[in-house]
Amino acid sequence: MSVTGGQAVVAALDAWGVDTVFGIPGIHSLPIYDALHGHPRIRHVNVRHEQGAGFMADGYARASGRPGVVLATTGPGVVNALTPLAQAHAESSPLLLIASGPPEEELEPDAGTLHEMLDQQATVRSVVGRSIRVRESGQISAALDEALRAVHTGRPRPFALEIPLDVLAAETAAQPIAVRREEPAVPAPSALERAAALLRGARRPLLIVGRGAQDATAQVLALAEHLAAPVARTTNGMGAIPDDHPLALPDTGPGKLPPLRRNIGINMGPWIAAADVCLAVGSRLGERSAKGWDAEPRPLIHLDIDPSVIGRNVEAEVELVGDAAAGLEALLAMLDPRPADGDWPPAIPPRQRGAGADPAATDQPFAEILGVTRRCLERDAIVVADMTMVGYRARRLFPVYGPRTFFSPHYWGTLGFAAPGAIGAKLARPDRQVVALSGDGGFLFTAQELATAVAGKVAVPIVICNDDCYAAIRQAQDRNFGSRHIAVGLTNPDFVRLARAFGARASRVATGRSYAAALRRALTVEGPTVIEVDLGNWR
Repeated sequence: MSVTGGQAVVAALDAWGVDTVFGIPGIHSLPIYDALHGHPRIRHVNVRHEQGAGFMADGYARASGRPGVVLATTGPGVVNALTPLAQAHAESSPLLLIASGPPEEELEPDAGTLHEMLDQQATVRSVVGRSIRVRESGQISAALDEALRAVHTGRPRPFALEIPLDVLAAETAAQPIAVRREEPAVPAPSALERAAALLRGARRPLLIVGRGAQDATAQVLALAEHLAAPVARTTNGMGAIPDDHPLALPDTGPGKLPPLRRNIGINMGPWIAAADVCLAVGSRLGERSAKGWDAEPRPLIHLDIDPSVIGRNVEAEVELVGDAAAGLEALLAMLDPRPADGDWPPAIPPRQRGAGADPAATDQPFAEILGVTRRCLERDAIVVADMTMVGYRARRLFPVYGPRTFFSPHYWGTLGFAAPGAIGAKLARPDRQVVALSGDGGFLFTAQELATAVAGKVAVPIVICNDDCYAAIRQAQDRNFGSRHIAVGLTNPDFVRLARAFGARASRVATGRSYAAALRRALTVEGPTVIEVDLGNWR
């Protein structure tokens, strides 16, 4: 039996259990789309811009733990998808880009062919790091197998597959697809024993968890309770332990410890200085997390699936290379329970648990908006925040109770993620409430994806905090440039009328009470709802 290259692509995706792909059809990618026609298991989400496709795939991946798949056509389609691919690389998110490419005979630059680029494959590789160009249709199944194993194994990061137009259209013999999933990697026994010895002798152990601990929450909780060890979370580690758990370090430290600052990166310095052993799990301990520390975690046990991040930024006494859940389970089996010792773990007043930091005057009205949002949502609701003022505050003030329930572009720092990211998350988890938190500037980067949500009847409230300004940039100009403002004032559309023009529901609110009513209503209806929060008239 023979199949086209496009059919080989779809067959491989189906074999790996891919159920959703995001993209826009192009002349060069039509063999894939023809193979998707009427497919019983794979849903295609027709977006309005490839950047939206990438952000939706990222939201889908973060919410589900499965790879998000993007289809793009040669040239402009691929380039449009680069921003979300770069975000996925920075944020350790498993995305797979499948793109058409020029035939071999059209690789000569400046030939005047359709969608011509100097070097599409090199351009994509410079962003994602891992890519394959398939040169004949018989290689498609093997290439997709390699790509999907790569995004399922080790540190989640994007992968790009380029398939020339003539290869997609050519026929080849159908090949059996044997899906091979690797078992979770367990750290070396000798390294585990050294780590266990340090933890056995610790009187004040501290856990630091990041993105890599999102699928090891049961093990994080078990080890923390076993050792009576408090747990600090990086921004991408939010949800790895519930904010209201007695061992979860809040944003306001007890006693003489200064507040923790999760808007930039948790200020774990005081806890680190007081601890006598630190165990970091699934975190690169990068600059964005460590900013504001006034101490280094020493001695440090560093557990991560990616050996290249261990000891890169902070010297590690013990290096544990392996899966977070498997590594923590192995450690737990080697340790006896440790009772609480004096003032360790530190006593956390109940009023502080899960309540976020005490909001400062500069946090208003965002503190009220976030408080209302939390009260309106179920415990396992998913919140997708943009790189905007409300997103900054959410990292510090919004309580998170479960894994894979709070996403933001923390490292890459792009705008426009919230709305399409929330659409992708809702498609991955239709059983969950999903809310997008955006600013006016950020929303307009990907506002056209309202059409995608309306067409798919995706029930997502999109909250736009509107101050007619790039407020974070204005604040930086106030702080560092003598309040000389340039290019920060915005002339915005009427967001309510804009949303309704797309066919979405919409309302404008300026009080906590009206916002709560609008959000609760939006959570009960079919399709997207835009809620414009008028910050200029908030009262």
